[in-house]
Amino acid sequence: MNRQVQESIGEDIGVSMKTYRLLIFKFFTANFAIMSLSNVYYLLAPYLKMYGIVDPGVIGWILGSYYAASTFSRPLVVRLVEKYGIYATMVGAACVNLISSAGVALAGPSIPLVLFWRIFTGIASSLFLVSITTYQVISVPDEIRGSSFAIVSAGCIAPLVTAVPLADWLLHHGHPIAYIWLGPVVSLLSLFLVISFQKDVDLGSKKQQDWGSYSEVFRLASVRALFISILFFSFTDACILSLAGLAMEKGLVASSFISANAALSVFIRLFLFRHLDRLPRMKMAASMISITSVALFLCTFAGNNLIFMICGILFGLGMGYGFPMHLALAGDVAPPNLRPKVTSLVWFIMALSFFFCPLIIGYLSALFDYQASFRLISGLIFLAAPFIHIYLWKPVSMVCTGDEG
Repeated sequence: MNRQVQESIGEDIGVSMKTYRLLIFKFFTANFAIMSLSNVYYLLAPYLKMYGIVDPGVIGWILGSYYAASTFSRPLVVRLVEKYGIYATMVGAACVNLISSAGVALAGPSIPLVLFWRIFTGIASSLFLVSITTYQVISVPDEIRGSSFAIVSAGCIAPLVTAVPLADWLLHHGHPIAYIWLGPVVSLLSLFLVISFQKDVDLGSKKQQDWGSYSEVFRLASVRALFISILFFSFTDACILSLAGLAMEKGLVASSFISANAALSVFIRLFLFRHLDRLPRMKMAASMISITSVALFLCTFAGNNLIFMICGILFGLGMGYGFPMHLALAGDVAPPNLRPKVTSLVWFIMALSFFFCPLIIGYLSALFDYQASFRLISGLIFLAAPFIHIYLWKPVSMVCTGDEG
């Protein structure tokens, strides 16, 4: 998309170049708030134990209901974004998150009520995430879209080192009520944030009748390339969920890999974010898949925690650049009217990867072991990466840039 079209879009949204820095800060904080809402419930099990709810099956349903609702509602909630506009859906989602998280806090020992409100929180969080990401891919110009997603995606990680430790401290120091009300507090924060967005963020959705169809989305070779690329990349990301099993099998500490990955990822997104504007995203996407898959493959040979940590650093290199790069590509590969659907499907594919990857590794590990499972999956993904570049991204890049990169 050329600069003239981007400036026209910026004028339609009511955003000038002078306000982009503030806008990106708001995106960062909004993502921090919505991820905090999700992450503080990681510790829901010890809270429920206070009410005598200790059945692992029941706790599994309570924890999983949020993610199931969030995942499978993503292709549907985009219809609300297109019908009612981005601003209305962001505010509505934040309001429902506030009500449903308060519902969880007030439900006490009632398992049906906790399940009910968790499901609503999952749907509303999905709507919030799709709305805010759609706003970002449409409102931010090509020139700074990569760096904007690098900074904003750091907000997705920040709750792991802020909100979660606070929640853990509250639970372990005898303040379970304060803990359970953290959800409504961060929901209220997200509501204040989205209210501050300008109302003309609607992108004239009431005037723009044609938001396109899913058939139009899948007819675009650039979009198909993104979906396949994000599927393989997210699968490497989702392997982290099973890393503890690999570490246990090898007698290593999982946090040595995970912490190194998180540290470098955050460093890249906060201090090297300008690289995402300069790097050719279409030409680099498959290389990020290669880096993360190589890191996973090599970590299966780690004989000590230092080598495990070095593999985590390599993984963080690919993740630090690759995650915001793929999100930014959602704005690169589709015209503005199709971006809500593309954004929704990108998040849906990511969520599916996190759903299926642990299941596949679990079944493979039952047949072999974690080391063999990780080597098989990461090896296949690594072999797929060159084909993703040569047959998907390279033709699209040639069309967009007019060269043979």
